[in-house]
Amino acid sequence: MLSLIAGVMESRRNFIKLSSLAALGIKETAYADSPAKKPFIHGFNFRFKKGVPDEEIAGLMKELAALKAKIPVLKEFLIGKNIASRTHGFQYGEIALFDKKEDLMLYEKHPEHQKLVRKILPRLEVGNGMDFIPIDA
Repeated sequence: MLSLIAGVMESRRNFIKLSSLAALGIKETAYADSPAKKPFIHGFNFRFKKGVPDEEIAGLMKELAALKAKIPVLKEFLIGKNIASRTHGFQYGEIALFDKKEDLMLYEKHPEHQKLVRKILPRLEVGNGMDFIPIDA
């Protein structure tokens, strides 16, 4: 009986993990096949300088989203406009999933990413990043 309960609980944990990724809009990936393997997650919030037109910002964010097709270490890459009730001035956010922390370094050094950083930085007032490996509940 205890092994049955343990099996159900493990299935429940996996279901919760997968549904959390689904809530973020992330498709089932290799992470679903191996509960021990966890993605490395990079998040970033963008606050642009006053006077930068919304259309220009949206265009830059579309260019950023297009990096998914150009940089193979990006397993999932989500970019979106901040619609939270308390934005703290951050207009857009990104979530990037990698297989491992070292892949973030490859992404950051990639020529396509560097080219876009040179376009975004002069228009950016401040950014806020966060990198983590998900913990088990």
